[in-house]
Amino acid sequence: MKCPACGHWNRASFPKCFKCGEPLYHLHEEERETPAEEMTRTGPINTGGSTVIQFDEQGNEIVKTDKLDKLALEMLNLHERKRRGEAKQKQLRSRGAQRGFAPSGTRVSGAPRRSRFFADPKTQRKKQEELLAEQSRVDYDGFVDQPTYYTIAGDDVNYADRSSTTTNMYGSMNVPLPKGKRKRAIGRPRVLIYLALALVLISGGILLYQSVILPWVVSRTVANEEPQPIISASILDDLAAHTISIPAPEGAQIYIKELRKYFIVTGGYATFQVPDYFWYELMENLTQESMDVALTPFIRTSSGEQKQMESVRYTIEIPLSPITLINPDVTHLEVSTPVYNVRFQVMQNSRVMINNEDYSSFVNTQNGLISYNAAVQPIGNNLITISVRSQFYRENTVELNIYREVQDIPLDLASTLDDRSSDPDMTIRATTRAGASITILSPHKELDTSQLGSTGQFSFKAVFSKIGTNTIEIRADFPDKKPTTVKYDVYYLPVPDIYTKKAWQLDAAWGYPDLLANMNTRIANTQIYTFTGPIKEIISNRPQLALFDVTDGSGSELLVLCENQTRTHWKLGERYWIFGDAYGMYGSIPRLIARYTYPAKEKK
Repeated sequence: MKCPACGHWNRASFPKCFKCGEPLYHLHEEERETPAEEMTRTGPINTGGSTVIQFDEQGNEIVKTDKLDKLALEMLNLHERKRRGEAKQKQLRSRGAQRGFAPSGTRVSGAPRRSRFFADPKTQRKKQEELLAEQSRVDYDGFVDQPTYYTIAGDDVNYADRSSTTTNMYGSMNVPLPKGKRKRAIGRPRVLIYLALALVLISGGILLYQSVILPWVVSRTVANEEPQPIISASILDDLAAHTISIPAPEGAQIYIKELRKYFIVTGGYATFQVPDYFWYELMENLTQESMDVALTPFIRTSSGEQKQMESVRYTIEIPLSPITLINPDVTHLEVSTPVYNVRFQVMQNSRVMINNEDYSSFVNTQNGLISYNAAVQPIGNNLITISVRSQFYRENTVELNIYREVQDIPLDLASTLDDRSSDPDMTIRATTRAGASITILSPHKELDTSQLGSTGQFSFKAVFSKIGTNTIEIRADFPDKKPTTVKYDVYYLPVPDIYTKKAWQLDAAWGYPDLLANMNTRIANTQIYTFTGPIKEIISNRPQLALFDVTDGSGSELLVLCENQTRTHWKLGERYWIFGDAYGMYGSIPRLIARYTYPAKEKK
């Protein structure tokens, strides 16, 4: 507030000027009745501020308006107009109350609310004084951020309820409130809720169907269906068969036409077995893998009459006649001899045909072992067809392809030549074209070519440098002819008295670590080892490969892989006494070729 004496600006709460002590005039220090002529006045109060005369640098006079005085007059004008407005509203309300009527009309709201509309002037004036007293203690110039306005209506506390529409409100109350945001029907939270609800409903439906509806439907279906015959595969006398169960009344007799037998119904079924070979035992040239068969049952009624029932149909598998190739154990091989010994095993009482020649008479003489010397011509492929038909089996055919290279210079080894030897050398006899020259490419001694020029015959002793398979190689040369080379394999294995004496113990203390550390040297020297232990695992059957524990369970497990080239067939979990020679590695495990197998001694 500006001091009227010295022009110094003071705070509105100061009663006197801070500079000169002149009393300050306050806007609301007195309340007085506003004259009627002032009540009708509508023009603005004079807001012209005082002027100040100043001089510039050249001494020219400049008349300026004091901006602070102008601002103060504008503020005083605002407060004065506010005061006169409030006084006019009070006088209008007082006059309306004296006349005995309350304001009415479409613009008057009847909604109950906390307001000073139509309030008692004295009560309202008292509240205004309290408000001014509180504001006088605040350090500001009298400006009110939210001034109080009064309606131009009479004093009536019984105004209408606020429940009327907003169009009936007066003045600023006629402004409609902003509408609230509409909640979206679809949103992320709602979608998740709907999705979870859908999953719960679907899961409940599936559970209800599987646990209630489906069992009920199945039970109703089974109850409504007639019992059907039960057919299952079985074994009869170590041969394939089928067990048949035909439903019928208890105690009834079921006659099977194909079997020519009666069966009594017990427990609601007539049960019996039919061997599969029953359907094809007497058939010739049987080569098909399966067969569809049918049984015709009849039921005997109480009057003794037989009534045909529905046929029982099923499919059987027809097994091949067993045949085991011994020599060779493959169906394709290359040879150099004019004769090759073929050996194989079949079931007793089997019919055997070799290249359409019947060898059945030799089957039962050696428990099904057949030995056949096949003539092998130097023409390339020599096909040998073996057909076997065993009892209760269909015919099985095996074709052997023995290849012998076409020769410009004939070179034939003796047909009596053996392929196994227990001696370190063996005499080899052969025949070639007279006048040809012979070269032995494998270790040998005592070559005899005295009859080579006349008859083409010659002989020598082959020397076997290692235990196992040794290859004999011979070459024949003749002028203007392509050389002929013949190779022949002989399996050399010393007798047990010689072989086993050279064996080293394969134990954890020395033999096993030494074999791992000097593997190449031990293989080159064909070092023989021996051990006793159980079979931990069988890796293969052709050839038979098995893992042994050389510690025999007396310490930490040490494994060795052995290839079975003995006459004993190994069984999983059994203990054996093994003699074999070093061969190589199987991963990180040493590998041996087992030559002799003996039963293991019992542990003490």
